[in-house]
Amino acid sequence: MVAEGTFFRILDAYYIALVQECWEKNRAAILHRLRQEEHVVVLGDGRMDSPGHCAQYCTYTTLEQESRDIVHIVTIDKHETNRNSVIIEKKCFIRTMDALIQEIPVTEVVMDAHPQISALLNPERGRYKEIHQSLDIWHATKNLINALKADMLTCLTVLMMWHGVLRHVRNQHSWATGCCEHEPLDEGSQNKPWIQPAAHQALTAIVLDKRWLSQVKKFINFRDASTVMQLHMH
Repeated sequence: MVAEGTFFRILDAYYIALVQECWEKNRAAILHRLRQEEHVVVLGDGRMDSPGHCAQYCTYTTLEQESRDIVHIVTIDKHETNRNSVIIEKKCFIRTMDALIQEIPVTEVVMDAHPQISALLNPERGRYKEIHQSLDIWHATKNLINALKADMLTCLTVLMMWHGVLRHVRNQHSWATGCCEHEPLDEGSQNKPWIQPAAHQALTAIVLDKRWLSQVKKFINFRDASTVMQLHMH
């Protein structure tokens, strides 16, 4: 069989250039299609080559929401960030967005709750303040399930409905500022045990958590970025 060095020389001479040509051709066709759209939603996620603060490289991949087509890939060496691994994903995102907004009408980005990148998308003072940020609903659900343990969680649409959870679990389905969205409960459902004061106090702390309430509007579009995360795992 061929030696390792020979194998990589064959890749360099024949394979890599062919893959690059195929990628550029397919990407050009995808971008041409997306330029015809008024609004494009993209999913973004970064993958480090190693965990913690010792990462050398970060690859940031961006997919289009509807088709799940890859629209951009960028890899950055931490030498480009003065060997600072902490900001390497932020650097990848900036390079990605600076390129994409020149090519397609990006109006929304779906991602995890990366604080440095969230600051870039701040609607008042962010570098990309005209682009709406949606947080990945899978991460939110996982975090809430960890907090709520075995409790059931009703899907949210607005902040008022979220606050209404605290009343519903006490068998209070209408109040001065709103009401539950479900149909009237039948007589049999009234016999089930409702939440007790101690458990209700713990639930209240979760529902009214300031950090969660400050971000809940970013989950209203119910976006899911799991596809790009799964891509990085393979």
